[in-house]
Amino acid sequence: MRMRCIFILVITLLFTACHGKRRSKGFFLDGIYKNEELKFFVGEIKKPWRRLSVETVNLAYYHPKNYGVIYLTGKCKGSSDAPLMVLRTHLLIGFKSKNYEQSKKIMLHGRKAIHSILTAKLDGVSRKIDYYIFKRNGCLFDLVLISPEKSFIENQHFFKQLVTHFKILKGSGIYIQEFL
Repeated sequence: MRMRCIFILVITLLFTACHGKRRSKGFFLDGIYKNEELKFFVGEIKKPWRRLSVETVNLAYYHPKNYGVIYLTGKCKGSSDAPLMVLRTHLLIGFKSKNYEQSKKIMLHGRKAIHSILTAKLDGVSRKIDYYIFKRNGCLFDLVLISPEKSFIENQHFFKQLVTHFKILKGSGIYIQEFL
């Protein structure tokens, strides 16, 4: 129990370090996330995955039995114009001993993206990471899985479903003063 609490705390602090400013409040209903900048579909989030409340990302989920963490986030206003390879390093701030199994440029939702799988250490604990980073409509998106190596394949199966279902919906990248 203590290890799980420490892991969630460290991941939450990592999200804060990587993403800086607090995200505007959004909501998630019927598989759709929406805030004043973004609107995207990820589909149904099935148990045992539980939603985490992390102010610096749009959606975050935790698997209580195998300690996997998934987060999906986007930023439009003030998103970086840096190349994706540079932005890739921002995602991994705080991780040490990075060992890439794969890192390749792909097409995702009609845009150039980087998909990487690697192992790295966070506070001396080894984790396996699978992530996608891409830009669309002036917005930057990160789709990330962080998992213990022993449960990576199981966690990755669910993560791949989210990535497959992920769709940016009309209205993303447009700042809306009042919504809903």
